[in-house]
Amino acid sequence: MKKVNIALSSVLIAFSSMSFADISISDTQNGAWVKVTDNGQPSANAVVSVENQPQVKGTYQTDDSGRVFIPLSLNSSRSVKYKAVTEDGSEYNRFAFHGVQKR
Repeated sequence: MKKVNIALSSVLIAFSSMSFADISISDTQNGAWVKVTDNGQPSANAVVSVENQPQVKGTYQTDDSGRVFIPLSLNSSRSVKYKAVTEDGSEYNRFAFHGVQKR
């Protein structure tokens, strides 16, 4: 029983020191709104980039509400990988599917 308590305590300590960040993506016709949160709060000044689309160059920085718009010009539907690095150096990734609407 003592070993179980020690193991459980170790897990709880590890989780208490972790930050729970999230990247949410809202697809639009001309790009994507990206919102970065850390422990449920907007993560201002996070640096966001697109990892797997060579035509999207550079980095973008979130505003005070943790949001940034990233322009995308995709000619086919695909999964896009976003990377966010917060001010404290924590790094987070998220894939989002972007569809292309035919007119």
